[in-house]
Amino acid sequence: MNELEDIVDFEHYPIDNREFQDKCFNIIMDKSVLILKDFINKKCLYNIQKEALLLEKKAYYCSQKHTVLLQKRNQNISNEDPLNIEVVSDKGCVPHDLINTDSYLNQLYNSFIFKNFLKKVLGIKYIYPYKDKLSSINYNYYQNSQQLGWHFDNASFAITLMIQSPDKGGVFEYLDKGRDYKKNYIDKDLIKK
Repeated sequence: MNELEDIVDFEHYPIDNREFQDKCFNIIMDKSVLILKDFINKKCLYNIQKEALLLEKKAYYCSQKHTVLLQKRNQNISNEDPLNIEVVSDKGCVPHDLINTDSYLNQLYNSFIFKNFLKKVLGIKYIYPYKDKLSSINYNYYQNSQQLGWHFDNASFAITLMIQSPDKGGVFEYLDKGRDYKKNYIDKDLIKK
């Protein structure tokens, strides 16, 4: 019995299949992003959405100004420097410690099959749980006019599971250029645009 059969749509995404893993690896190598539309099945999605609605009253809302590198503005460089321009992130968040241990999200996060899929697709030998027990999984809530400001993630990879489309707006944008972390290179002209 598959530990994820109630979560993942294996008919379209056989994440335990080597051929599919290789295909996903090649997509990431080419585009640096992998989009798996309707990755979780409808029953699981319904349950996750229901869980998110129940937890929303526990969400902590805040607004932060930060640079694209998720830092505070540097007073030693020009405010016009693309790496020093502030953007805003404002949202509500429910951290991992408030999510039930038998939640589908926890089952997916802790799944051997899913971890193995990530290792193959990312071309890495090991994968470890996120050290920050609050941030490993979280629900994010965006009300009217709230946003996640444009930024570069600090982790070597991130997984975003969108569980509800907005009524309008809410475009998730991703650029596969602009920064090469390994080479310590940032394309400031691209960032400025």
